[in-house]
Amino acid sequence: MTLPIQIEAISIGRAANAPHYEYMTTFGKRTAELPVDHELWRKGKDEFDTAFKAEDEAFKRYRDSELTDPLKVADEERDKPYASLRDTIKAYAKFPIAETAQHAEPLLRVVRNYKIKTTENYMKESGLVDNMLQDLFQYRTQLRRLGLEIIADRLKAANDHVRQLLAERNDQRSAQIMGELKAAREATDRAYLTLVRLTNAYALLNPDRAEAQKLVALVSEDLEYFRRHAMSNPNANKKKKDDPDTDAQPDAEPAEA
Repeated sequence: MTLPIQIEAISIGRAANAPHYEYMTTFGKRTAELPVDHELWRKGKDEFDTAFKAEDEAFKRYRDSELTDPLKVADEERDKPYASLRDTIKAYAKFPIAETAQHAEPLLRVVRNYKIKTTENYMKESGLVDNMLQDLFQYRTQLRRLGLEIIADRLKAANDHVRQLLAERNDQRSAQIMGELKAAREATDRAYLTLVRLTNAYALLNPDRAEAQKLVALVSEDLEYFRRHAMSNPNANKKKKDDPDTDAQPDAEPAEA
């Protein structure tokens, strides 16, 4: 007899706060759209919803502590000189006068090496901009001849301001908020694992119930996506520490029925 597929349990707790929250949001919607007709399962679903509601509230407080208005403004003010510097270097690299284009070539290589996106999170963008500027300032002569030194200096000042605000935010972030979110996540994880086990057990004992089989299949798809895009792989990180697109392949095992 071929056994029905089962939802695998992976170390959800290893995920960062945002992807953990997003996955649990999806799981909550899946189980609400395809409920299992069993009293024990419904009790498990209620316990999960209660636990996740507490995580939702804690996560919102955590996010509020991160995204302060001054930091948003400072980030926007940093993006302006960066975009101006990047675009002007690109334009000079295509300049019809060879000497001007030659001055821009090493600067363009530096900009292209970093491929900075202004949509990156504050901390990552700050580090990339800082490293890029260190490389660019090795070509101060070229920057000066193209009239770009003042823009690069303004970008450095703007980036330093963002980094200062980040440091202040981290110093001021409440340990109570972090502890609250950690505890709420752990409660959600326990309720999640219980509901997964109940779902697996019901699907195994009732292979003719289409809604249970569909729920298992959809949650399994969500988990696979989560595994590939949200979980960290210690071995991969050693090779590509700063590569956000590296797929993670953590160990997985079937959840106990």
